[in-house]
Amino acid sequence: MDVAQKILVEEYIVPTYHVDFDRKITAPNLLLLLQEAAWKHANQHGFGYSHLQEKGFFWVLAKLKLVMYGYPQWRDTLRVETWGKAPELLTAFRDFEGFGEQGNKLFAATSAWHILSISGNRPQSMELFKNAFPIAEGRHAVEEKPAKIPAAKNPRQSLPAAVLPSDIDMNRHVNNTRYVQWILDHFDFEFLQQHLLKEMEINFLSQAKMGDSYVITTGAPSNNEFISSVLRDDDHTELARVRTLWTKREK
Repeated sequence: MDVAQKILVEEYIVPTYHVDFDRKITAPNLLLLLQEAAWKHANQHGFGYSHLQEKGFFWVLAKLKLVMYGYPQWRDTLRVETWGKAPELLTAFRDFEGFGEQGNKLFAATSAWHILSISGNRPQSMELFKNAFPIAEGRHAVEEKPAKIPAAKNPRQSLPAAVLPSDIDMNRHVNNTRYVQWILDHFDFEFLQQHLLKEMEINFLSQAKMGDSYVITTGAPSNNEFISSVLRDDDHTELARVRTLWTKREK
């Protein structure tokens, strides 16, 4: 099997409900498309949702880094390519690239995943995955592996908010894109009208469930760079940490 056969290629038409006030796709909705492409590729090779459920396991996204070069807009055709990379003991790696209708690169992303047991959430060895899943050796959307994000210094904290039924996915946990949406919704609308997300790094650290409340903390280590965390309100367990880097929108 050559490298091209180890890569999934999907095309999407960007709908109205995936874009923002400026007709550009939002980061949470882009992440949903990437997760769907990842699921489809895993499913094709015997590691999809149902395959793991039968064995008492499920996938979780642990880390992700996304770099934006351009933004697909409403009605644009977006081509997403994704492929597996060489795993480590307990971690699988997957890259993504997105292209516009003219072949222009719009984004690159790299991600780290674990397989957990349904009973106990214990991480599973990647030995079987390594031997059975096609790996696109030598191709990297982002060379470095997704990294641990440093904690913010002197962050400000939001008021508590409740986890809602619409936040819960089919694993009965808060879907990981919701953490990103919660954090982005805490930026001032004036700031969002003037800035575009250039880079985003995410560390998913624990799982929120129905009945939890959460707070958002945000610090700014440098100009147009922010580190935000989602914390469970009652015990301040950190659920997710997100670094965002922004650039000015063109007039």
